[in-house]
Amino acid sequence: MTWRWCALSHDILVMKDGAVLEQGSAAALFSSPQHPFTRELLDARHMPLA
Repeated sequence: MTWRWCALSHDILVMKDGAVLEQGSAAALFSSPQHPFTRELLDARHMPLA
């Protein structure tokens, strides 16, 4: 899944409640997210759907 996003977008902006939390290249955000919310989002993609 990660590589699909990297193929679709070179840069990603992570926002929450209208505030920019983190931005950078797709490769950097997927390989080394800095903000806890970004890590939560990436961790959520591995959660099974009920």
